This record gives sequence, structure tokens and C-alpha cells, in this order.
Amino acid sequence: MPMSRTVLLSLLAVPASALRDSDGSARPYRLQRASPVTKALLAANVASFAVVQRRQRLFLALAKSNAALARGQYYRLASSCLLHANAAHLFVNSASLHNIGPVVEAHFGSTRFAALYAASGVCGNVLSWSLGRAPLSVGASGAIFGLLGGWAVFLASNQRVLEARGARNIGESLSSLATTCALNAALGLSPGSRLDNFGHAGGALGGMAFGALCGPRLREAWVPLRAGGPGLALVDQPLLRLPGRQPSGRRRGTSVGRQRRRA
Repeated sequence: MPMSRTVLLSLLAVPASALRDSDGSARPYRLQRASPVTKALLAANVASFAVVQRRQRLFLALAKSNAALARGQYYRLASSCLLHANAAHLFVNSASLHNIGPVVEAHFGSTRFAALYAASGVCGNVLSWSLGRAPLSVGASGAIFGLLGGWAVFLASNQRVLEARGARNIGESLSSLATTCALNAALGLSPGSRLDNFGHAGGALGGMAFGALCGPRLREAWVPLRAGGPGLALVDQPLLRLPGRQPSGRRRGTSVGRQRRRA
């Protein structure tokens, strides 16, 4: 599914260097240009695949095994997200992460992006395990579906303010996300399929919950400008704020907003 990078980036912007952080819970919202977590995850997927090809016992020790989880080896809920069954499995998940990862990381920031990815992957494995599905499974599909879920919630919850600032194609993006999930669900239900729909569903639901609680919630507010007076810009007020600056990096980010000064 093509993820357009121009859906939101067409917004008018105030340079990040012109803004000072407000003292309250509202912070100027900045788009992050770099995607270090996405790149690190892609590298980790390839590296772990290369390692376990030579050490199959390590693969079995880290995979999501329902029997092992029943014995209390809960680390497998997370470790299995870095493993892939074969080269084709690795390619599909890596291509999907490369496609959507930079877009979500730009809007969520690296801290929230990493938390979204990890929480979604674990949620997908928890649902699959709790329902007794896929006794032995690996892969980042649940985490990637969580990125889709978190991105969908971001677009839906901020659609009004973003469209008021010139963002386009949000409705089409939401429809595309729904179509992608529906197609994967249909493939998972087809005879002989090895896709774990419950792992995908758990990841998507986990991502949506994370997006609703911790994802960016944007509104317009007057914030202090470094030049002296206040200016009108988008600020981020999530229901639950994670530690750290989100999106992080004043120099690497671009604050999304329109520069207005009080008369």
C-alpha cells in the first residue's frame, strides 16, 4: 500500500528554531525528518535473520511458542518480533516497515514510534497466544499492523485540524488502510494460509489503543516565539505523554503551524 508522504507535509510551517517550548502541557508540534528507529529495526531484522540461519537452536529459543509461554517464558512475546521464517517473510515485512515506518516516525517522533512498534508486536502475540492460535510463530507482522492502526487513529483524530491547514487525501488514506487490513484478513482466511489473523488483529488493536492514548492530539494554540511575541501554531496534547520530547530533536524537526503574532 503506498503511503503518501505529502498527505500532511504540505502544511504551512513555522521554523522550529523560531519556537520556544511552552511551560504547560502543550508543546509545539514538530515533524521529524529523520527516521533512526525505522532504520535500526530494519537492520535488526536482517541481522537477526542472518544469525539464526546459523543457530537454529537460538531461533527455537526466541520464537513465540505457546507451550513455552505457558511455562512463563514471556520474553518470547517480544523476541519473536525480530525473527522471520524465511527470506520471503523477511522481505515482505521489511518492505512494509520501510514503506510506512518513516511516515509514522515523522509524525509520532522516535520515542513514541518505538513504543508503538513494541507494544503492537507484543499485543499481537498476546492475542494469538490467548486464543491458542499459531503454536509456534515468528515475525513482525503484528507490529507493522500496529503501525497501521496507530497511523489510522492519528489521521482520524486530527483530520479536522489538519484539513483546515491544507492537508489532503486523509479520507483516501484511511480507506487505503482499511482495504489493506481487509485484504490481509481475507488472505489469512483462505485455505492453506499460514498467516496469523489474530496476531495481525491484536497488533492493529494494540496500535489503535496506543494511538488513542499516546498518539499526537493536535490543536491550535498561541505559543511563545523566540523572537519575543506569541504565535499561533499546532501543539501536541496527547491523553498520555511518554517521557522525552515528541517528536524529538529541535534541529532535526520542523514545527507545523502558521506564524501569527498578536497585534
